[in-house]
Amino acid sequence: MGEMNCSIEGRLVLEHHIRDGREVFIPLEELTVRHPMFGERRLPTGEDHFSSDLASVPWPFVWLIGRTGPHLRAAIVHDWLIHALDSDDPPVPDRMAADDAFSDLLRADGVSTARRYLMYLAVRFATIWRRKSKWNRTFNVLVQITAIGVVLAPATVLVLLTAGLFNLVERVTKQ
Repeated sequence: MGEMNCSIEGRLVLEHHIRDGREVFIPLEELTVRHPMFGERRLPTGEDHFSSDLASVPWPFVWLIGRTGPHLRAAIVHDWLIHALDSDDPPVPDRMAADDAFSDLLRADGVSTARRYLMYLAVRFATIWRRKSKWNRTFNVLVQITAIGVVLAPATVLVLLTAGLFNLVERVTKQ
């Protein structure tokens, strides 16, 4: 992951839509993104270009990361980088590069190291799941994910138990 000058500039203005039962968000104002991998690019705006689902955080971890927050602009850019892979002039060569740029942009937007690392592992896991990565890099990421899972598993169990207890208390108090 690069140490160069990365930045995201501009106001994040999104329009909410429901497509095929899913929430999507369309950028209405341009963001200017700078990264040494692709220089300066402007994210396209409007419904004809691309849409985002914000930060795709698995539900057990929403309490920890959230779909919005200081990471949102980088998440929108990551969605665009993935979408642009099918274009004639993609900013990055593949999903692995998009994941690396995502981490750099999270850092540029001031996301904490721990949160940035978790989010990077999450997008890298999604990349691995799609089987578009090389085995040796995949193995390294799986080792990292396993290590982070050992740390997050107790917290996740605690959150699930708390949610279950809360639901039980709600049911008992309604009667």
